[in-house]
This record gives sequence, C-alpha cells and structure tokens, in this order.
Amino acid sequence: MEKTRNIGIDRIHFYAPKMYLDLEDLATVRNTDVNKFKIGIGQEKMAIISPNEDIVTMAAEAAFPILQGQENDIGLLLFATESGIDYSKAAGIYLHTLLGLNSHCRVLEVKQACYAATGALQLAKDYVLANPHKKALVVSSDVAWYGFETPGEVTQGAGAIAMIVSQNPTLGIVSEGVPIVQNIEDFYRPSFHEVPIVDGKLSIRSYRDLLKAVRPEKAFEFMCFHMPFAVMSDKASEVLTHPLSSEVLAYAKAFNKEIGNIYNGSLFLSLLSLLSYAPPSRLNQQTIGMFSYGSGAIGEFFTITLQPNYQKGFDQNKLLKDFAQRKRIDFQTYHQMMEIYRHRESSLEFTPDFSADNQQIFVLESIHQGHRLYKKR
Repeated sequence: MEKTRNIGIDRIHFYAPKMYLDLEDLATVRNTDVNKFKIGIGQEKMAIISPNEDIVTMAAEAAFPILQGQENDIGLLLFATESGIDYSKAAGIYLHTLLGLNSHCRVLEVKQACYAATGALQLAKDYVLANPHKKALVVSSDVAWYGFETPGEVTQGAGAIAMIVSQNPTLGIVSEGVPIVQNIEDFYRPSFHEVPIVDGKLSIRSYRDLLKAVRPEKAFEFMCFHMPFAVMSDKASEVLTHPLSSEVLAYAKAFNKEIGNIYNGSLFLSLLSLLSYAPPSRLNQQTIGMFSYGSGAIGEFFTITLQPNYQKGFDQNKLLKDFAQRKRIDFQTYHQMMEIYRHRESSLEFTPDFSADNQQIFVLESIHQGHRLYKKR
C-alpha cells in the first residue's frame, strides 16, 4: 500500500505548435460576434499544426526535454490519441525510435476519446507498482479537427503532453481514482469518417452527469478539468458539491484558452496552467482534484498530491516562453494549413513544402507508401 501511495508524475511537459489563429479573425470571416467565441465558450486562440508536424513529432517535442538521460529507464510507453495515423501500427513505435528508447520497452497505443491519457496514466502507475525500478512514459498527442464552417470549428486545436511516471515522483502522487462508464452517443468518429460526429448538448449533459456520479464530497481548493473549450470548466464547477472560485478557475483554464481543444491532453494542460499561474505558496503540498471525461463515455475523478519540490517537475519558464513566441497567422494561412493536413492524413505519398521553425527538434520529412519518415534536427 505504501508503494501505491508513492507513485505518480515525476515530470511533465507540453508542446504547442508554433502557429495560432486568433479567434477574432475567425469571427470576422464567419460573420460571427467575437464574444460568442471569447466569452461564450471562453476561447482566445486556436493552435494550428504545420505540414511538417504530426502527432508523433508533437509527442517527441513534449517528451524530449523531460526524458534526456532516462531513455534506458523507460519500460513502458503508452501513446494516448484519438488522431491515430495507422489502424495497426502504434504511433508510439515511431516515437520510440525518435526518442532512442531501449529495445525492451513495451509500446502500446491507447484509445478512448479524451479519457485515454488518464487511463494510460493509471495503467502506467500499476506498471511502476509491479516494476518499481522502472519508469513509464505516457504521451498524449492530438489534432482536434472538425472541418470548416462546422459548429466545432471554433474549438479546434493541437498539442501534446508527455509525463514520466515513477516511484517517489518529483511533481505529484496520483491516487487510484473513481471511474464511471456509460454507453452514450455524444461524440464518435467511424473509421470511414474524416471528422467526428458530435451532439454538443448531449456531450455537455453527459460530462456533467458523469462528474456528478464521481464528484468528491469534500471541498478542494484546486481542481482541473477536461476542457473541450475553456468555459466547460465553469460548467463543471457548477455541479460540484463545493464549486470553485472564479480565481481558481482562471488559473486552471489560462493555457487552454490559448490552445483550443487537444483532446487527451486537455486535462493535463489545465494542470500545467494551474501550476504555472496559481501562487506557489498556496499550491505547496496541495492535493489537486482532477476530472477526466472521454465521450462515449468514461469519466474519472482522481487526485494529484503535489510534492515539496513539485516546481522541479515542470519547466514553467520554458512553457511561458514557448507560448509567447508563437506566431499569429491570418485566416487564409489557417485555411491552407488545414487543407494540407486533410490531404496529408489521407495520402500514401506526401512531402511537406514548408520550412521548419527554428525551435522544432523533430520534423516529418515525408510519407512514402504510407510509412512516415521522421528526422531529428
């Protein structure tokens, strides 16, 4: 039992594409009041993926800074995504090679809408419990794409989260969690369909109902939520036994407002937002409530108890610097980038005609006969 209590997130990092669309520009072209976007759903910007990036390169960018020197310690790699690039081969196989992990590492792709990263974290915890001398790498990487001029267009985004799970973690100890499962048709994407099929009202209702089923009775000063859009955190707080203050909610959704929906990584982006903006004096050794939701549907409430040196478990300065250095693009460029993305994801042959950003370490060089070729710069 003592070992169970001492396993959790050792280090965590986030990668965002270097381009974004300000939702003012989307509102102008779509002839919509910008307040519908920036106040109604709470979104400010949308992260846009470049032609030489995909879920593998983003996952590698997220994992590389926290992994260096620990490649041989990783015994399990779990890649959580709902933006898979192959129905058979796990995206993690490509990632394993890019990161130089040892050849005896288990690699699996995990899928269940936006919940998979939380499920992978719990599975990684069990692995470390059984193999305390080993560590697990959990990555989440997604491109949220709903199509042009659709209700979900404004909630699109892209990004990746990487977490190293270990015994005696630097950042926080992860609790067992309380899951809840129901068969709900709120959001799904058949294998032959390019974009998800979404019932937005049902999805919000399902999210809140599953949260009610597992919500804690005790009060938490801090909580993080899965956020398909930032105002979902407010809607979630409303159904808690002890709702959160507007101040805490602002801490927990600051990053999400800047990125958009990143599916599996959304909850952990909220965690990084809270850790970056809430006063350290209030966070020290706090237990943070976490609610994960994946349409279809699974919800889970668990906690992360921050450790005395939790600030060494993430690089706040790098995160804030990376956010500040992103490039604003216009609507025409956004349209062009997503058209390229659509074409690429259904092509057996593809070579990006696009210069890599100076900060990119990993790039997609080409797709040949459906196989993706990557390069570490």
